[in-house]
Amino acid sequence: MRRRTVRITLAVCLLTGAAVYAGRGMSMKCHAKPEKDPTTGRTAKPCGYEAMVTIGGGMFSERMTGYCRACKKFVHLSWTGKNIPPQMKDRIKIRPHPVPLGEVWDAQTGKVLTIHACPTCKGPFLEIKKFDELKHCPVCNKPHFAIDKSKPRIAID
Repeated sequence: MRRRTVRITLAVCLLTGAAVYAGRGMSMKCHAKPEKDPTTGRTAKPCGYEAMVTIGGGMFSERMTGYCRACKKFVHLSWTGKNIPPQMKDRIKIRPHPVPLGEVWDAQTGKVLTIHACPTCKGPFLEIKKFDELKHCPVCNKPHFAIDKSKPRIAID
């Protein structure tokens, strides 16, 4: 009986440990339907914007994701994580935590949002912490931006 319990416990630990990742990447797509122009009666092209969005970091690094309106793309800032073993510190290039540009208060939610600089153009962006926060398409601004279930997912450890 004891061996059986140990085996079951070990199996549960291995299975649940395999499902924990430091970061994930998902293919996101705008699923908005094309609309008819009331004046001309023509149907516009569907937006169809697609992007691979990665949220979270790796084992020894942390990563921040956001959408830069100036660059029109998802951008990332990376820095060295806190849990680096002492024997690895001389092998890994230490990158400091990015310094934010400032903060704004969102009157609808009451949250204080931190603004960061885009690594490409230095334009402002807000951090996206979860895939659930991505509801509106960054191109057409319609609430039809969702995970594309036909594309593969990425797990980062």
